[in-house]
Amino acid sequence: MTTIAAPATALYPAGVAVIRISGPGSAAILSGIFKSRQSPIQHPHQLIFGKIVDPASGNVLDTCLAVYMPAPRSFTGEDTVELQIHGSPLIAKNVLGVVYSAGARPAEPGEFSKRAYLNGKLDLVQAEALCDLINATSEQALKIAQEQLEGRFSKVITELGEPLRDLLAEIEATIDFPEEDIQPEVKERFNLVTENAVDTIKCLLASYSYGHVMRDGFRVLLCGPPNVGKSSILNTLLGEDRVIVSEESGTTRDLIEEHVLISNYRFVFCDSAGIRDNPGKIEQRGIELAKSKVTWADLVLFVVDAGDKDTLYSEILEDLRNKAKNLWMVVNKIDAYPDAVGNIICDSNVCSRTIYVSAKTVEGLSALREALVETIESGMPDNLEGGAVVTNERHRLALRRARRSLELARDAFKDSLPLELVSSELRIALTALEELIGITTTEDILGRIFSKFCIGK
Repeated sequence: MTTIAAPATALYPAGVAVIRISGPGSAAILSGIFKSRQSPIQHPHQLIFGKIVDPASGNVLDTCLAVYMPAPRSFTGEDTVELQIHGSPLIAKNVLGVVYSAGARPAEPGEFSKRAYLNGKLDLVQAEALCDLINATSEQALKIAQEQLEGRFSKVITELGEPLRDLLAEIEATIDFPEEDIQPEVKERFNLVTENAVDTIKCLLASYSYGHVMRDGFRVLLCGPPNVGKSSILNTLLGEDRVIVSEESGTTRDLIEEHVLISNYRFVFCDSAGIRDNPGKIEQRGIELAKSKVTWADLVLFVVDAGDKDTLYSEILEDLRNKAKNLWMVVNKIDAYPDAVGNIICDSNVCSRTIYVSAKTVEGLSALREALVETIESGMPDNLEGGAVVTNERHRLALRRARRSLELARDAFKDSLPLELVSSELRIALTALEELIGITTTEDILGRIFSKFCIGK
């Protein structure tokens, strides 16, 4: 295993910057570049004051605090060094230069966390939770990430797999001794264990619609005809002018994505080009992009002008309804057309809600915000299995594979099909659960997961 190094803090001017070194050569590198009255190697897990010296020139690069953490008592489970230097990007660059010259190599994104996983310091769910913790933008997302990092979700998955593993052993023992009939208590236990496992997985999967919103944000697409005030509504929701607003139709031609917290929930708004019959080539591309975003959104807001009460959008709305998870109509400019309130209504079979607003006077915008928050909160699962929430698409897909195989195993057992088939499906279900928390996995999966991490983590 090589020794790696990277800044653990962003390379911006700050009070302190941290350089992290991990691997078998950490102690030797520290001894070669750090000069102090006390040796950090002789006083592990203690901050020691000293100087970073370039061995080649003898120049002092900085004064700093150094700590040595021998394996396995470190984040990575390896010999690890952390240098707390002054927060100058230039100093950090110079210090990293002597560290690399002394034998370390630059760490890849997420490589420290990957080594922590490989050395058993974290399971795969906890490693992903660490990344979510760093990127959390709301209190709810932070709380879920902290609970996953503490092992709550992993505990539920581990406890889910243990009785299935015992059950698989019993089934395979019966296969090895075909002359013996399946005992009634084994049949009863099989039904009970698989039923409980399927119910637990269903409960976990039900939490995903809420969990992914907490992790990634509630995604809202604003679409509709040109010049109805989509961008003005978005600017009002954001509390600042982030999108160009003009009387000229077709001002918005690209998708514009903005993030905002409303009542401590993270929303991702996407403003799109106005949909009309005869757009120009560039505008047409924007309309195509808007339509492609419909399936991405958790909610589509179809914005119309309150003055266009005689305009029919049935064909567009019908198309959106078939693709959108949830569709609302937002009637804008009610300051100019107050009679539109209650008179322009989207068919309840097409839109689940009609809201009346004025981006100009902000009338109705508070009601829109409240409705958005209510939509998130109404999606909160009533009963969280062990307090665990599924936030990650990888976890959701693994649980779906496990549930499907358990249902196939249960049906095969009920229909008295060969026990080899039952055993095979049980093993597939267990493999899916083991891959979820990283008991078994592939280098390709690890690469995809840890490549999303920042360098130094």
